[in-house]
Amino acid sequence: MFVEIVENAAKVLVLEVIRDEALGDFWEIDNQLKQDGRSRLWRLIQSLRYFCALIKASGMILIEEAWTRWQGQPPADCTTEPLQATEDYEGNTLTTEEFHQVKQYCATRRLYGLGLSRKLLGLPQNLSSYWLRQADRVIDQSLAQGQKVIDAEAIANSFMLSSLIRQVESVPPHSVDVQTFHHWVEQITLDESFLDRYVLFDEQFYKRQLVCRTWSLVVYVISWMPGQEVGVHHHGLALDAIQVIRGEMTHWFVPPDHWEENVPFEGFEPARRYEGPSEIYRAGDVVAIDRRHGHQIANRSDQPLVTLHFRFGHPPEDKHWRSTNDTEMFVWNQTEGCFDLIPPNMGRCTPSRL
Repeated sequence: MFVEIVENAAKVLVLEVIRDEALGDFWEIDNQLKQDGRSRLWRLIQSLRYFCALIKASGMILIEEAWTRWQGQPPADCTTEPLQATEDYEGNTLTTEEFHQVKQYCATRRLYGLGLSRKLLGLPQNLSSYWLRQADRVIDQSLAQGQKVIDAEAIANSFMLSSLIRQVESVPPHSVDVQTFHHWVEQITLDESFLDRYVLFDEQFYKRQLVCRTWSLVVYVISWMPGQEVGVHHHGLALDAIQVIRGEMTHWFVPPDHWEENVPFEGFEPARRYEGPSEIYRAGDVVAIDRRHGHQIANRSDQPLVTLHFRFGHPPEDKHWRSTNDTEMFVWNQTEGCFDLIPPNMGRCTPSRL
């Protein structure tokens, strides 16, 4: 009942420009708390905290508008030039410019409130950018759940991954060939400092660490010490693309007509070593492996190697996975079409060991 009370109060006390989206998040949060078996008192406390955050955001917007009028300038959303129509995401990728804009916006919101952040960056109150509106949604949800730090880097990089997943899932899986997948992955540039969260070397074996996973795509980092390698194998009907983040990767291709039944499916050990011709790939290079094509990877340099893998299909199942810390987990939001950074104390994160 208190949810309805808060909703009715919001219709009076919360500005219309943020009300609908915020109330949608509010219902989602309360429903999740209910599913987690939280007490009515706890749900009431969380509802009041979220409602107070909405009141604060509304107040800051009103103060900014009043300040603008006092200075004799038109409000940011009432300029003489018409604003670009707000459009839902229609498959467009997140550009490099938008990626940096999202990071800047999130970093500013980490220091200031919503209204002031938009003013400082010269943005209208009614944002036309899909990605900035999603940043607001994730930030507001995190703050409403008690998170005190806005992780601008994680939000921006998760949106880059969201952009790729939207491309992958916008077409029938069988229509995605290796050239198309290679092109998509080439457009993905994640911050190396962000990927460092998933780098963890092991003296004995190379190690994988999950970044994110949906029904169709798995993204993970592999850390290789000098001398570590994986024997020749194939991925069945899955596509794979590898982006070298740091170091030097030695890679072998083994097309189907060269191996037939002699190359095992990945995960079957011990895998034999392939001695054919190899190629060297360095930071920034991307290599894609087609369905039913074998390959082999090794770090034959004297420096550590870090690779980022995009698997369109089923992920490998073996002993080389490490669990991703819950605080770094991305939870795919099917409704919004992007990742939410959900804190573990909300009970929505599960261990990511595959």
